[in-house]
Amino acid sequence: MSSSWLSLEEALSKALAATHVVSDIETISLFSAHRRVVAQDVVATIDVPPWDNSAMDGFAINANSYTQGQALTVQGIITAGEKASTPLSAGHAYKIMTGAPIPDGANTVIMIENCGNDANGNVIINEAPTLGQNIRPQANDIAKGQVLIKKGTQLRAEHLMLLSSQGLNEVVVYRKLRVGIVATGNELAAPGESRSDTQIYESNRVGISAILSDENVEVIDFGIVEDDKASLTRLFHQAASTTADPTSNVTGNHVDIMVSSGGVSVGDADYVKDVIEAMGHIEFWKIAVKPGKPFALGRLNNTVFCGLPGNPVSSFVTAKLLVLPIISKMQGRQDGHTALTVTATLTKDIKRRAGRRDYQRATMSYDDNGNLVVTPFKTQSSGVMTSITSANCFMIIHEDISTLAIGDTVPVMPFT
Repeated sequence: MSSSWLSLEEALSKALAATHVVSDIETISLFSAHRRVVAQDVVATIDVPPWDNSAMDGFAINANSYTQGQALTVQGIITAGEKASTPLSAGHAYKIMTGAPIPDGANTVIMIENCGNDANGNVIINEAPTLGQNIRPQANDIAKGQVLIKKGTQLRAEHLMLLSSQGLNEVVVYRKLRVGIVATGNELAAPGESRSDTQIYESNRVGISAILSDENVEVIDFGIVEDDKASLTRLFHQAASTTADPTSNVTGNHVDIMVSSGGVSVGDADYVKDVIEAMGHIEFWKIAVKPGKPFALGRLNNTVFCGLPGNPVSSFVTAKLLVLPIISKMQGRQDGHTALTVTATLTKDIKRRAGRRDYQRATMSYDDNGNLVVTPFKTQSSGVMTSITSANCFMIIHEDISTLAIGDTVPVMPFT
């Protein structure tokens, strides 16, 4: 590995240290809050449950005054949403439904399946009652004043249900990040338009946009820009500025993160890194990852710049490995963005040149014994996008490994 290449861990550390949390906040409806990030601790305002209630359909009794075999007169019925009008009398039982408040004087609920009736319609209990059984005490789940959701939590369905159960219909969150995407290259034609004999259709923007959209950010498409310094300078100036550039065809959009694909390698027409360095600052360039070595991170004013390689697989991999954690940091998330990995058994021998961490496209499945096995594709070219669409995981080979044998265990990153 070249001494100028950063390991993935070094690149992530530098990237996160160079980025900031976008601290602007807003109050939004819970119905708009899925995958938004909480900007302050949410504290419970009520107990849950708000009173002792029945965990079962059954009969509420007083276990202390009950004698085994005693016939109890039914004093009334309590359904969810109602409460008893009078306390439980001695020698009586209330028929009670799940979720209904426990009446005064009762301290036990007997499941209806464990009860019967005598000839006069009185309740007969067929088990020895235990004090407090089948009762959910007040504040058993949540106590008033308890921190329900911590600052920096990305809200999911279960969080929204919890907030709603507190009677809340709004939540304070960080504003959405504005993330710009652009593809660079004279060889690129926009899908849906005609192309020359020397052009290919551009594919990275729509894929990167989909990856970013999963993080609930506002994606701003800057289209395709030619590989020349003047065009790139106008574009990046406009992306990092709050005012529109009248010489540009792009509507004025300041973005928190600018994600470009292409133009960060070592070719004669790869100007992106040079333009960013001239306008702002390049934090690092080149990482010891395959595919995806020519990844660049920089800053333009307060805009973070992520330069992805132009090859589609490389662009896909580095967006997952580096751009997503940067977005998590800037969103204010406290849990970060660590990809799930599992261990699987290799089904074929591998020989390769050590030095870079290799994210090989592969298929993972269960064998006849229910164990996870993984098979890498023969073709691992960074320009072959079908190696992604046909795969369901990345098989990870660490930097210092050059050979693997059938039966070895390897870390695997599932796509979903």
